[in-house]
Amino acid sequence: MALIFLVCLISSPDTCKEERFSLALEPVSDLGCITGAQPRMAEWTNTHPGWRVARWKCIPLDLEEHHI
Repeated sequence: MALIFLVCLISSPDTCKEERFSLALEPVSDLGCITGAQPRMAEWTNTHPGWRVARWKCIPLDLEEHHI
């Protein structure tokens, strides 16, 4: 599974980028990715002040080329 989330600058909401976390090292189900998403995104936002998560999704690794 992969966690993909779109983050935008708080000071410039039209400035956005995708962030991706591959969960390949951990055997994760859809539900496991969904329940694990919040802590991962919270950790990312804590280390990237000024950004906010606009939306996110979990996808299988073989579909990782898709964008949010």
